[in-house]
Order: sequence, then C-alpha cells, then structure tokens
Amino acid sequence: MSECIDRIRRVLENFETARADPRSMTVTRLARRLASPKSHGGSWEQGFKAHNVWGDPYGICTHYEYSTPLPLAYMFKRTWIYGIADLVRFIKRVPVEVIELKYYEEVDRYSVIQVKMYAWLTAKCFNARPRAYLVLGWDGRRYSRSFEVRYSIGEVEELIGRALSKSQLSS
Repeated sequence: MSECIDRIRRVLENFETARADPRSMTVTRLARRLASPKSHGGSWEQGFKAHNVWGDPYGICTHYEYSTPLPLAYMFKRTWIYGIADLVRFIKRVPVEVIELKYYEEVDRYSVIQVKMYAWLTAKCFNARPRAYLVLGWDGRRYSRSFEVRYSIGEVEELIGRALSKSQLSS
C-alpha cells in the first residue's frame, strides 16, 4: 500500500510542479492549438455541472475498484504537459479507463484529442495502458451515450509535438 501512496503523492507533486512552471502546457491549451472547440450552445453553468465530480486520489490505494478525477502531469521534451482528467477508473490500483465527460451530445475533434491526451498522461504517470472514453450528454447523473476513443502513445506524442511547435511559432 505504501508504494501506491508514494506513486499518488509523486503524481500530485508533479502536477503542482507543472502548474508552477512557466514553460508548462495544459491539455486544454494543446488541444485548442490542434482543434478549436466549437460552441455547443450550452452555458458555462452546464459545463460546470457536468464536471462537478469529486473523489480522493488516495482512494485508489484502499479500494479494489475506484474512479476519481485525477490531476496528471508528465515532462515531455522539456515541457510539462498537465491537466485534470475528469475520471480515471482503477482496478487493483491500475488505471483501466480514462473518461472525459461532456454535457453536449456531438462528437468533435477537440474532445477526441483531449481524451487521448488524458489517456496518454495516465499511461505515462502509471506505466499502464488505460482505455479512453468520451461520455456525451452528461448531466451530472446520466448520459446519452459513450464510446471508446482509440489511441496510440506514438500518435498522441506526435499530436503534442505538433501543438508545441505551433506554440513556439506564435511566441
């Protein structure tokens, strides 16, 4: 159990380090550089309600199966990439699913890129290969549909590299 607690502590410390580093990039900023999020006709209140999910990351260490929002960060080519995954589902302390919650019902490229990046971050932080899912039409209790988003580590690293080079060009 102490190994699990140490790993969670390290993940949270890396997130705080990334937040403080001026050269870091959030998943949201990277995804926006690659695909502009379109308006889905909702309000910020709908988005806030959909993301009103709570959890204790240390619960990962004490439960057989546990889902929680999770702050994540990983150093990629001298740049911290970080963000908070909406939900990461663990079984026996291993992340098996990364879930991105959206209040709207249409799939867009931005959301797909976002969930791929969160799955990549989870994979890097835990040396695992979780599946990635988009949940659409989430109202805080129910959803209209969900589907798996396939990704590869190499594909996501290529996307991140492209987004980072776009940010250097605009600097």
